[in-house]
This record gives sequence, structure tokens and C-alpha cells, in this order.
Amino acid sequence: MSEPRQQDSAASPEVFRSRGIFYFAGRVRCPLAGVGSRGDYDSNRLALDDADTEVTIDRRAARITVRNTKQYAHKSLVCDLMFLAEGTTASGARTPFSIHLKILKSGGAFSVDLHRHIRNQDPILSAEFEPFEVIVTDGVRSQVLLNKAISDRLASRPSLALLLVKALMAMRDNLEGVAQDPRVPGFRVADLSVGFGALGLEWMLARAELASRSGENAELIERGSIVDMLRDGTWELKVTAFSEKWLPEVVQRDLFLFGLDELPLLQEVRARGLRKGETMAFQFEKGRGEIALGGRSEAFPGAMDVARSYLEFHMLGGLLCESAEKLQRGLAAAEAR
Repeated sequence: MSEPRQQDSAASPEVFRSRGIFYFAGRVRCPLAGVGSRGDYDSNRLALDDADTEVTIDRRAARITVRNTKQYAHKSLVCDLMFLAEGTTASGARTPFSIHLKILKSGGAFSVDLHRHIRNQDPILSAEFEPFEVIVTDGVRSQVLLNKAISDRLASRPSLALLLVKALMAMRDNLEGVAQDPRVPGFRVADLSVGFGALGLEWMLARAELASRSGENAELIERGSIVDMLRDGTWELKVTAFSEKWLPEVVQRDLFLFGLDELPLLQEVRARGLRKGETMAFQFEKGRGEIALGGRSEAFPGAMDVARSYLEFHMLGGLLCESAEKLQRGLAAAEAR
């Protein structure tokens, strides 16, 4: 559950001008706070693909200013911002989701891709998030792209375009009807396939799994806390490609967003995406991690932070997290009876 976070009123604005991924604090406590090294309230993310854009984050004024003066021959992404949020449904349940703002530019004209990543289909009545105002400027003209009113509308009244996209998405829970024992290694806490579907047909693009690698995890799993399981257990997060169409660009972008694009093991994936049937996996044992691709693997000290970011900031990661928490709640309830 979120808790108000007091911002330092004397904090100086932060300015970002280089390629990279930057996290910054807000009032929302991260769903997986306590996993990895990122701060519990570092629930907002800035991604800059190059040094052509300058972003100033002024938390005292609750304002983010994006400055880009470059002319682009083709529509290009100049700034990518994501804000973790917590919604309240009609039943009073709290549900994590995220607000995703992409700022693009063609020639000298800016455009926006603004959408939300939700974990389930329960309508959101109200939402808590850090209410930043986002302003973009080309050095001459400025315009407001996001503010609290816009974010509130997005959270509770998504546009028709977003509803149509949701209607075309297909998701399959591969654990439905499957009997498992958490005391047996390989127990899948979550296992989802995602893609597109229409007219009774489905085209699956990828499969994501979160699985236990040790029977000793049983107590952690049955305790009902995914944070405890990830932090203290032995587990694996893996993604398998079902298609080489459309997915390579998504995988390549994800490698950058989650700080994986410079790893030697993944250089081929960076160039071509995941091949059909190829699996990329993160494996952990009580915080120590490695990354695996096919039959190869290498130690990766930052693997826990990457896995947490994926589960918190990626659409598929959020769905995995929701599925894992639902299963664990069921196991905990069964254990209590």
C-alpha cells in the first residue's frame, strides 16, 4: 500500500543530457520495494536514447521540462517517461499500474504516445501517483503534455484507442488446470503467453515464466509474499520468443530499457532480437544472479535489479507479477484453512 513521501523542498532540479536510464523518487512506494538495490520510492523512470534531448526534473515544482531543438527526417522517440501508480477499484482493492509517456518528434513537430499499463481489468476509480507536469519545448514554443488532470482521465477513463488495443490483445494462463507442488523444483509461480487475438484466432508472440528452482522455496511461496520469494529464494525469470516478426524491435528496446544492451552475452540479441524458440533467462539464488541465453550463461551482479525493474515497469512483467501474487494468495489461504 502506498504511503505519502515527503519531497525535499530545497532539492535542486536535476538535469539529464546523456543516454541512459534514470530512476527518481515519488510518493508511490514501489510494488517490489525491498528487492534489489533501487530505493523503495524510486517509482519513476526516465529513458533517454541519446544526448540530443535535455530533461530537467524539478521535484519541488513537480515539473519535468523536456527540451529538444533537433529536426528529424523520420518520426523519432526523444524522451520516454514512466510513472508507477496505484489505483483503487470499485471494491476498494488497490492495484498497481503505470502511466507511460513517450514523446516523439518528426521534423520539428512533437507528438505523444500516452497510455497506461494495467495488471487486471478491474475499472480504476481513483489513482495515486506523483503528479508531475511535463512540458516540452523546442527552444521557442512550449506545450504541456501531461499534468494531474490528464493522468487522472487516463487512469479512470482510457481512450477508445486504448480500449481497442486491449480488445485485440490475447493472454493465456498456462497454469490453468495444472497441478503443481511448490516443494518440487520447477514450480511455476506464473506462466503466461501473450500476443494478439481476433475472430476466435490467437497469434502468440512470447511466453514469460517465473519459476522456483528449489524445493526450499516452498515456505516462501506459501507465505504469500512475492518480495520475500524474490529476495530470499532461488528462482528463475525467463522469456521465450514465439515469433520473429515484430518482436525483435521490442526485445532490442527492452535490452536498453533494462540496462542489458552492453552485455557481451546478449550482443547477438541486440542485433537481431530473440529467434523463434529462443529463451533469455535470469537465474537467482538469494540475491546472486546470472543471465542465460540458450546453453550459455554468465554471472550478472545487477540481475536482481533488472528483474525487479522488468516486473514493475514492463507490461508483461506486471502481468506476471499479478499472476504470481494471485497464486500465492490462493496458496496462503489454503494453508490457513
